[in-house]
Amino acid sequence: MKPFKENVVTESNFDWLYREYECRVRKDEFACSWHYHAEYELVLYLDPKHAFKGNYYAGDAIGPITHNSLLLYGPGLPHMLAGSFGSDDSEIIEDHQTVILWFSHQWLVRLQDLIPEARQLKRLLENSAYGLSFSPETVAKVAATMQHMGPMSRQYQAAKVIEILVTLSDDHKAQKLASSPYYIKPPSEDTEHNQRIERASRYIEKHYGEPIKIVDVCKLLHISESSAYRLFEKHYGVSFSDHLKQYRVGKACELLASTQYPIALVAEKTGFNNLSNFNRQFKGLKDMTPTQFRRRFN
Repeated sequence: MKPFKENVVTESNFDWLYREYECRVRKDEFACSWHYHAEYELVLYLDPKHAFKGNYYAGDAIGPITHNSLLLYGPGLPHMLAGSFGSDDSEIIEDHQTVILWFSHQWLVRLQDLIPEARQLKRLLENSAYGLSFSPETVAKVAATMQHMGPMSRQYQAAKVIEILVTLSDDHKAQKLASSPYYIKPPSEDTEHNQRIERASRYIEKHYGEPIKIVDVCKLLHISESSAYRLFEKHYGVSFSDHLKQYRVGKACELLASTQYPIALVAEKTGFNNLSNFNRQFKGLKDMTPTQFRRRFN
């Protein structure tokens, strides 16, 4: 299943957009297509009666949706929602609500120029390429704000939007969802660190199906092994071997979702030396087997 690009707005001067959606649904009738868009999306799922049973899918990540689930998706990150409503003794479910904020990249850049004190916004936007979930404390604050924005005039909504972004950027307990970032365009920073990460990332993207060792990256970047290890740990928060494993499993997820390749072939194409090792590594990261992942995704 390949993601389609959703066009949120068509206006050229789009900055941000607030929307509330309510749906009255029957049991076992809900689907949200696998898609991505050019905007940043902050989505709040409201399910106070816990009628919905399902999961979000973001890149290669899967997680449960509960009341007050708050997720941030960056531009280019494919995502969807899948599950069902209702219980065995209920055919009609009361309105289920979703509140969404979309932001254009250009507006967020201007906002950072306007409010230099909000420096953490840059880190928030960079991490949104993985998708983000937030700490319960942050979710409570942001959910309360988002739910009361509807009746406000746009000028007062704008103040609340900025408050929400600053609150999110201050959450140091926010968790990345996908194991690898997804971009519509590569990062524009030109620092030496980012140049090396970009070169290393492109090498892994090109050769992940082949045997890769840290010494290969060292030769590519002309640095020592200790420097290469520090580079990956600083940028990704995990070791080189863990990042490579996460990337390969992420690519395996994409193949499992978009093709009917046999699982043994998926393992071979994503650089795992044998099927049992692939199954073990996959289950260790995803808490399910490749077969279970394909079944749940489809």
